[in-house]
Amino acid sequence: MLISRQRIDLATVAGIALLLMPALTTLHELGGHAGACLALGGKLRDIGAFYVNCEAPSDMARRFVAAAGPGIDIVVAVLVYTLWLRMTSDMARLVGWYIWLSCGFAAVGYFLYSGVTGIGDLGPSGTEGIGPLPAPLLFRAIFALGGGGVYVLLVKAGIRTLSRMIGTGPSTMPARNRIAHGFYAVLCLAALLASLLNPIGLFITLASAAAASFGGHAGLISIGFAPGGQQDVPLPFAIERSWLLIAAGGVATLAFAAILGPTISFG
Repeated sequence: MLISRQRIDLATVAGIALLLMPALTTLHELGGHAGACLALGGKLRDIGAFYVNCEAPSDMARRFVAAAGPGIDIVVAVLVYTLWLRMTSDMARLVGWYIWLSCGFAAVGYFLYSGVTGIGDLGPSGTEGIGPLPAPLLFRAIFALGGGGVYVLLVKAGIRTLSRMIGTGPSTMPARNRIAHGFYAVLCLAALLASLLNPIGLFITLASAAAASFGGHAGLISIGFAPGGQQDVPLPFAIERSWLLIAAGGVATLAFAAILGPTISFG
């Protein structure tokens, strides 16, 4: 009988989720949309926890601002994945894995979401995304099929890279559940609660916060259930209790909800 030397502290996983939810959301909204708005000469009207209202100087600038959110997610996913390949400590590898996978899910998820619904950052029709584009239904079909296909590949990459950290087989399942499902549950709940303070109403909660968290990170559900292989080869992997991470995550989520949740308006 193989004895797995794997310890995953669920409270610390929750702390990481509470820290990364506001950090990665702020990266998308401020680093992507708001940054592009200012760089292109636009005027910021509102910044919320899950949306940015930009008065762009031109129609083309508006499209760049809309695409900048998923764009920065792609850049960060690639950069952090490259760094993750060189990380050695268990904590650094886990946090790095969460970051590149979450950013990848966010970027690919927008193609799938905008393709299916026609709205969102990459919506090809109307003037709220990158539209209006010619033959918007064709673009929606391409986005939906392409985004869905790449999302499946990303889930498989998540399973494969998690196996690279903790090994494979049935004995790794408790660690997989805590790493994937624990993170997913806390991140989604934190995003949902933070979004409830927005002044626009339920639309932002459902179309942005819930879609990006529950929908965008849904691949973690499959990752948490996949043993990575039938051969039982667990690798030593330990995430010990870190009160610093737990406290930092709680403070970050509360500050995010309190400051950006009600929206900052610039008149």
